[in-house]
Amino acid sequence: MQATLQIEDLTIPIQFQREQRKTLSIKITREGSLLMKAPLTMREHEIERFIRQKRYWIYKQTKRVIEENQNRVYRSKEEVTALKRQAREVLTKKSDDYKEILHVNYTRIRIGDQKTRWGSCSSKGTISYNWRLILMPERIQNYVVVHELCHLLEMNHSPAFWKKVSEVLPDYQSSRKWLKEHGSQYL
Repeated sequence: MQATLQIEDLTIPIQFQREQRKTLSIKITREGSLLMKAPLTMREHEIERFIRQKRYWIYKQTKRVIEENQNRVYRSKEEVTALKRQAREVLTKKSDDYKEILHVNYTRIRIGDQKTRWGSCSSKGTISYNWRLILMPERIQNYVVVHELCHLLEMNHSPAFWKKVSEVLPDYQSSRKWLKEHGSQYL
């Protein structure tokens, strides 16, 4: 099979893997290449037909990844260290302020370099934040902090959980929407 795929103005590199699996899967990587995983027994013409059927999706997703990569800012190790320090200070202060409002207590704050999450809360009370939150608008930072602290009350996304979030941040839905639309630009 060819090593690239040409769709309109894009030449998309293909990473192809045959595996012990039942279905064909495709994914656009962070670098903008097409990752295909196919069953060992699938014929080449079936794979090519699948690609033809998914051309629009492949094109649209690759275009989005390329645009995000063009907007991505690459930082030196020193810059990242300074931003992590700043994130720890700011997010710890926000966590301390909001824990008083919510009447909860966490055991510790962890600042990480997660690839797909902005925050998490463990059952032991550890709140983890992505250091990249420091690059986002303050209302988004507030939303993620409140979201994670509310997990200390409800370890799920039930209606009771969202009710708690809305009691502290009545307009949380706009921040949640912003994060879904713009968050990937920060990863």
